[in-house]
Amino acid sequence: MRNVIDTVISNCQDCYRCVRTCPVKAIKITGAQARIVNDLCIRCGTCVRECPKHAKVSVSQIETVRELLQGPDPVVASVAPSFAALFSGWQQTRLPAALRMLGFAHVSETAEGAELVSQRSLEKRDGASICTACPAVVNYIEQYHPEYLDMLIPVVSPMIMHGKILKQRYPGCKVVFIGPCAAKKQEADRPEYEGIIDAVMTFQELKNWLDAEGINLSTCPESGFESYGDLERARLFPLQGGMLKTCNIACDNTDAKILHVGGPTEVKALFSIPPEEWGYDIVEPLFCTEGCINGPCFSPNGEEESIYTLRNGVIEYAANALNLPNREDYSQLDSSTTFYARPAEKDVVTEEDIQKVFEKTGKSNPELQLNCGACGYNTCREKAIAVVRGLAEPEMCMPYMRRNAQQRTDKIIEMSPTGIVIVDEELNMINMNAAFQKMFMCTKDVLGRRISYLIDSEGYEKLVVGLVETYESIKAKYGKKYHEVLYTVAENKQYVGIYTDMSQMKMDSSQLDLVKRQMLEQAKELLNHQIEFSQEMAHYLGKSTARNEEVVKQLIDLYEESKY
Repeated sequence: MRNVIDTVISNCQDCYRCVRTCPVKAIKITGAQARIVNDLCIRCGTCVRECPKHAKVSVSQIETVRELLQGPDPVVASVAPSFAALFSGWQQTRLPAALRMLGFAHVSETAEGAELVSQRSLEKRDGASICTACPAVVNYIEQYHPEYLDMLIPVVSPMIMHGKILKQRYPGCKVVFIGPCAAKKQEADRPEYEGIIDAVMTFQELKNWLDAEGINLSTCPESGFESYGDLERARLFPLQGGMLKTCNIACDNTDAKILHVGGPTEVKALFSIPPEEWGYDIVEPLFCTEGCINGPCFSPNGEEESIYTLRNGVIEYAANALNLPNREDYSQLDSSTTFYARPAEKDVVTEEDIQKVFEKTGKSNPELQLNCGACGYNTCREKAIAVVRGLAEPEMCMPYMRRNAQQRTDKIIEMSPTGIVIVDEELNMINMNAAFQKMFMCTKDVLGRRISYLIDSEGYEKLVVGLVETYESIKAKYGKKYHEVLYTVAENKQYVGIYTDMSQMKMDSSQLDLVKRQMLEQAKELLNHQIEFSQEMAHYLGKSTARNEEVVKQLIDLYEESKY
């Protein structure tokens, strides 16, 4: 079967979100790009819905539809009942006309097929039964849980059933299904359904096509679908529990024997139960949470529109839509199908293989297996298995890459011929390389002491108080002349010093200018200090003299008074 979901490589941003959300991990990372593994994929389209950069797309069949419309045979549109969530209110009565403007000879609701599927499913269910309207669920069971095959009700989906109805109603016609599902494109390609559905188009593709043709629903006349029979309940099919409702089976989830579930996590949990432990009479599973109104190729009118608002749109349409009387006989239409096991092949992975990956990524110690999920896999072990199978790369591990980067940085610093020291906000030395130790005749035993223990800390002190952002000087210590460059690492509240030994070097003009500037600044600083000191001393001496004069005068006054 052809691949119905593709990757736009230029949009892939190395985020691993598709890996994280894919329920069967059918994604292969090569060169930091995510590609779908066709043999593992169940075409649920989760990656299409979840990719933030639209790197995963449903392969368009619009050109096929255009070719059909240009051919000699009439083309009929089968519109999935979830359309009522996307096209709300007045738009619902304008859509049929818009489709006819695109060239469709007839426009009908897939709900017709859903109604007949419900009737036939009730007739053919035997014992514990699983509804088969969702092609992604069928794919999942065939590929990953074939032990449930015997529980699948052997009835085709509403799309296939409606295709048969339309081909009987309009002999020689071509049928195009329009809906929110990527898996429908793959389902139409199944060999046993050949010739029933001629093309599949998504709602998103339909909207893009209408826009390209300049067809605005507001300017289209009101028109109805060519749909027949009492379809009120069948129009609820795209909602979770909709098929059970159409079958007139109570499905409020208070009956332990009857169950409907939606969403990949819930579906996987359901089929993790061994078949012999099932206590259900009938189960309706849908791979999309809340049903087809949350399909991967469903494009709401507004990005923030609530799923429950979409749900209400379907319910309101089902209650208010017209029902045309049905005069057709479907008794000769075959609704049966066969499901078969086609397990996804997986390479044998040994414990030794897993441990080799752990060793390579520094995770041999179980305490370092963080299971953070940053790589897209739930556990480090699951990721290691994917690496062995060729689906993942060791570099997908964020902690591993961070350690590698840190080690490379440490290696560069350690091997640098330039002296480097790092101090904290208290100006205590916290790291230094070998060149710094050699230059200032120390060892790492001095770590923890203030930088002033080894060299002049003037520049660091200016950085700390915010007088400067960087500092450069040429100084001498221990008989060595050295060039000092200091800067701040604000986010870590640290200060880095870079030192070059200039003892055996002849200074160039720029370095001489730096020395001159330093000497001038230091001379100015000394002069200012002397002036300030003199002023303070003069002030002090003035106050002292005045006070002394006052004391002497008081003594004289006391003496003069004592004479009389």
